[in-house]
Amino acid sequence: MKTLNRTLMIKLLLLLLFTLVIQSYTGSGRLSSQKLKEVSWKFLQKDTLLLETFGSTKIFISGSGSGQIEIKLQCLAKPDEMYEVKEKPGAVYLKENILNYDSHRPTQTYFEEWTWTITVPHGTYLKCNGGSGEFVVKDFNGFFKADYGSGRFIFDNVEGDIDMSLALLYAKIHNSKGSFNLSSAMGSIRATGLAITGESIFSTGMGNIKISLAHTPAADMYVGANFNKARVNFNGHPVTGYFEFIAMADKGRIISPFKFDYTETFLDDIKSYQNSSDFGRKSEYNRKSFIRGDSKPKFVIKTVTGTAQLIK
Repeated sequence: MKTLNRTLMIKLLLLLLFTLVIQSYTGSGRLSSQKLKEVSWKFLQKDTLLLETFGSTKIFISGSGSGQIEIKLQCLAKPDEMYEVKEKPGAVYLKENILNYDSHRPTQTYFEEWTWTITVPHGTYLKCNGGSGEFVVKDFNGFFKADYGSGRFIFDNVEGDIDMSLALLYAKIHNSKGSFNLSSAMGSIRATGLAITGESIFSTGMGNIKISLAHTPAADMYVGANFNKARVNFNGHPVTGYFEFIAMADKGRIISPFKFDYTETFLDDIKSYQNSSDFGRKSEYNRKSFIRGDSKPKFVIKTVTGTAQLIK
């Protein structure tokens, strides 16, 4: 009987300890929820919105005809993660700050619970820069410029000028129209339902670019993926203009549904340096081209050791 009582007592103590742990965990979770705060601002229409973000910040941007800039920030308050919002003549400025920055701490662990939700009038100039961020831009008509170390971007029903330069870029563009200038060292760019109305450039070093068009482009277009696939799909729309394909001889591939009018081999600077002896070296490239209908606009699809492909 004593042994049984002792066993029951041990089980009771273990159950009590487990209950205290659960309550402590639940209380801690509740405390974290209490720290999650929301702040909002409204400004009259400005020409420019400047945004600087870091870490795992998520940014949702949409356009409107309201004549106001509306900003909402939801964040989990931490002592070393701060923000500032300033109104200047002709501009609104949003900035995230890292206090006591730790170089040994991964940048992505900063601002893990931060979300900016921004509505701007159509025609606004959006200028974004910083270390990293995740963007969703919808129903916007204007100018969007981004200069980041790394980032993920989704554009949906956007019209205007998109200009982005990143070391690591993952971009998806849907049902959008305008002039596009996207470049990165690594990452991928994918576009569907794209209408090119202004001169456009899509470029990546290590990554794929796949462009699916909604109309025959009305302006020059360059698509370059050094070591992977650079592909343009006309989706059955008229293929007219001057088309040029470039790939490293014997290493890159060129795929076209049309016969070429002209083929040549030329020397170009080597794009991949293995050691110091490679500097200044020239590599042999193939250039193939054809014209259908008018000689404008001009399309260039280029790769080094990947595939340059046109689909009609």
